[in-house]
Amino acid sequence: MADKELLDRIAAAVEDAEATSDEELEWTRHREPAKSPTAVYSVRIPVDRIEELRQLAADRGVQPTALIRTWVLAQLDAARALDDYGQRWERDVRAIAEQLRKLLDERSGAPWEGVS
Repeated sequence: MADKELLDRIAAAVEDAEATSDEELEWTRHREPAKSPTAVYSVRIPVDRIEELRQLAADRGVQPTALIRTWVLAQLDAARALDDYGQRWERDVRAIAEQLRKLLDERSGAPWEGVS
Protein backbone atom coordinates (compact mmCIF):
# COMPACT_ATOMS: atom_id res chain seq x y z
CA MET A 1 0.00 0.00 0.00
CA ALA A 2 1.36 3.41 -0.93
CA ASP A 3 2.21 5.86 1.86
CA LYS A 4 -0.24 8.45 0.53
CA GLU A 5 -3.08 5.92 0.44
CA LEU A 6 -2.29 4.83 4.00
CA LEU A 7 -2.20 8.45 5.17
CA ASP A 8 -5.53 9.10 3.41
CA ARG A 9 -7.09 6.11 5.15
CA ILE A 10 -5.77 7.19 8.54
CA ALA A 11 -7.01 10.74 7.99
CA ALA A 12 -10.45 9.44 7.02
CA ALA A 13 -10.58 7.20 10.10
CA VAL A 14 -9.57 10.07 12.38
CA GLU A 15 -12.16 12.33 10.79
CA ASP A 16 -14.86 9.69 11.19
CA ALA A 17 -13.87 9.11 14.82
CA GLU A 18 -13.92 12.84 15.58
CA ALA A 19 -17.38 13.13 14.04
CA THR A 20 -18.71 10.37 16.32
CA SER A 21 -19.91 11.48 19.73
CA ASP A 22 -18.80 9.72 22.92
CA GLU A 23 -22.41 8.64 23.42
CA GLU A 24 -22.41 6.84 20.06
CA LEU A 25 -19.09 5.20 20.85
CA GLU A 26 -20.39 3.83 24.13
CA TRP A 27 -23.43 2.39 22.43
CA THR A 28 -21.34 0.85 19.66
CA ARG A 29 -19.05 -0.95 22.10
CA HIS A 30 -21.96 -2.75 23.73
CA ARG A 31 -24.10 -3.65 20.78
CA GLU A 32 -24.62 -7.22 19.64
CA PRO A 33 -22.75 -8.45 16.57
CA ALA A 34 -24.37 -7.79 13.22
CA LYS A 35 -26.67 -10.52 11.93
CA SER A 36 -24.65 -10.78 8.75
CA PRO A 37 -20.91 -10.22 8.55
CA THR A 38 -19.67 -7.04 6.92
CA ALA A 39 -16.39 -6.03 5.34
CA VAL A 40 -14.63 -2.73 4.84
CA TYR A 41 -14.13 -1.67 1.23
CA SER A 42 -12.20 1.40 0.21
CA VAL A 43 -13.91 3.76 -2.23
CA ARG A 44 -12.15 6.56 -4.06
CA ILE A 45 -14.20 9.75 -4.32
CA PRO A 46 -12.96 12.87 -6.11
CA VAL A 47 -11.72 15.38 -3.55
CA ASP A 48 -13.90 18.13 -4.99
CA ARG A 49 -17.00 16.03 -4.21
CA ILE A 50 -16.14 15.11 -0.60
CA GLU A 51 -17.53 18.34 0.86
CA GLU A 52 -20.71 17.83 -1.14
CA LEU A 53 -21.02 14.32 0.34
CA ARG A 54 -20.38 15.61 3.87
CA GLN A 55 -22.97 18.36 3.51
CA LEU A 56 -25.60 16.02 2.11
CA ALA A 57 -24.96 13.53 4.91
CA ALA A 58 -25.19 16.29 7.52
CA ASP A 59 -28.47 17.49 6.00
CA ARG A 60 -29.81 13.96 6.37
CA GLY A 61 -28.40 13.52 9.87
CA VAL A 62 -26.14 10.59 9.03
CA GLN A 63 -22.44 9.96 8.71
CA PRO A 64 -20.99 10.18 5.17
CA THR A 65 -19.95 6.53 5.35
CA ALA A 66 -23.51 5.50 6.25
CA LEU A 67 -24.85 7.48 3.30
CA ILE A 68 -22.37 5.84 0.92
CA ARG A 69 -23.24 2.40 2.30
CA THR A 70 -26.98 3.09 1.80
CA TRP A 71 -26.40 4.18 -1.79
CA VAL A 72 -24.23 1.19 -2.67
CA LEU A 73 -26.69 -1.32 -1.21
CA ALA A 74 -29.61 0.38 -2.97
CA GLN A 75 -27.76 0.19 -6.29
CA LEU A 76 -26.96 -3.50 -5.75
CA ASP A 77 -30.63 -4.21 -4.98
CA ALA A 78 -31.73 -2.28 -8.08
CA ALA A 79 -29.23 -4.13 -10.28
CA ARG A 80 -30.42 -7.49 -8.95
CA ALA A 81 -34.06 -6.56 -9.55
CA LEU A 82 -33.24 -5.44 -13.10
CA ASP A 83 -31.35 -8.67 -13.78
CA ASP A 84 -34.26 -10.73 -12.40
CA TYR A 85 -36.72 -8.80 -14.57
CA GLY A 86 -34.55 -9.24 -17.66
CA GLN A 87 -34.23 -12.98 -17.08
CA ARG A 88 -38.00 -13.37 -16.60
CA TRP A 89 -38.64 -11.32 -19.73
CA GLU A 90 -36.23 -13.42 -21.76
CA ARG A 91 -37.83 -16.68 -20.53
CA ASP A 92 -41.29 -15.35 -21.38
CA VAL A 93 -40.22 -14.28 -24.88
CA ARG A 94 -38.59 -17.67 -25.53
CA ALA A 95 -41.73 -19.50 -24.32
CA ILE A 96 -43.97 -17.38 -26.57
CA ALA A 97 -41.64 -17.91 -29.53
CA GLU A 98 -41.75 -21.67 -28.92
CA GLN A 99 -45.56 -21.61 -28.76
CA LEU A 100 -45.71 -19.66 -32.02
CA ARG A 101 -43.36 -22.16 -33.70
CA LYS A 102 -45.61 -25.03 -32.61
CA LEU A 103 -48.70 -23.28 -33.93
CA LEU A 104 -46.98 -22.59 -37.24
CA ASP A 105 -45.74 -26.17 -37.47
CA GLU A 106 -49.31 -27.42 -37.05
CA ARG A 107 -50.35 -25.61 -40.21
CA SER A 108 -49.58 -27.95 -43.06
CA GLY A 109 -48.05 -26.57 -46.19
CA ALA A 110 -47.37 -23.17 -44.66
CA PRO A 111 -44.52 -21.30 -46.41
CA TRP A 112 -42.71 -20.78 -43.11
CA GLU A 113 -42.29 -24.47 -42.27
CA GLY A 114 -38.75 -25.28 -41.32
CA VAL A 115 -37.91 -21.63 -40.62
CA SER A 116 -36.50 -21.13 -37.17
